[in-house]
Amino acid sequence: MQRRIWWLAVGVVVIVVVVIGAVFLLRGHNDKPSAHGCRFVTPPSGAPIADTAGVKVVEQGYTRIPSSATTVSMGAILQNTTDKVAYRTRVKFDVRNGTDTSVVWENQRSFMVQEVPIILPGAKVAVGDALALTESARSDAGAVARVSITTAVSRWLEAGDGSDGLGAVTTKVVPGKGQRDAEGSGSVVFTADSANCAEMASRGTSMIFRDAPGEIVGGSLSTNPASGACKPGVSGEDSASSTLRSIPESADLDKTEITAYCDFTRPPRSTELGAPIN
Repeated sequence: MQRRIWWLAVGVVVIVVVVIGAVFLLRGHNDKPSAHGCRFVTPPSGAPIADTAGVKVVEQGYTRIPSSATTVSMGAILQNTTDKVAYRTRVKFDVRNGTDTSVVWENQRSFMVQEVPIILPGAKVAVGDALALTESARSDAGAVARVSITTAVSRWLEAGDGSDGLGAVTTKVVPGKGQRDAEGSGSVVFTADSANCAEMASRGTSMIFRDAPGEIVGGSLSTNPASGACKPGVSGEDSASSTLRSIPESADLDKTEITAYCDFTRPPRSTELGAPIN
């Protein structure tokens, strides 16, 4: 009788071990490897340092687009020249006349500053904007002498990877799907590929337009969230829209370059002078 009880106890132990082993195997099979160790960094708080040295404008261009509310479409390529991550780089766009005075329409001045959430070490990003001119400048063909595009980095972070939210997010324009109306408004269709381990917050998309030879002829910012672009992996097709007559007639939309603005969080909207529009 005791021997029988002993064998029953051994059998129960074996069954328990087999069940536990099966549970671990199932858990290991169903868990996604990317889910392990996914922990976004927490950027330091406090006032922005406003560093103007590390992120450079390496290419730029613009086009004046005549209409009932004449706009200037501007685009630039920025490069992070450091071995750190540039976090929340503020980019200010301005249109200047011959006396170096801004000729941006008062109602458009809140659109002059945008924020690029993350620029990886050595990386280049496309940024664009379109701003309407003052009434006097609209009627003066020579009112636009130059455009000004300046940068200021809010924080520097140590380099990381997709496990901490500092992986690359790349985009690709879908050929043949871009649209432009007679006044220069339109949209471009694109897909994105995020190396980050979890979804980030979308703060819009910025784009530059190039002509057939490849010169930058303008740019635009869409503040509409493109949430698909900030999810891990390859996204489906998304659309970056431009509603402010920002696409020059000379633009070859298949050559458009797009930056998906993905951040750890979306900051609250600020009405302070110089605050980013996105």
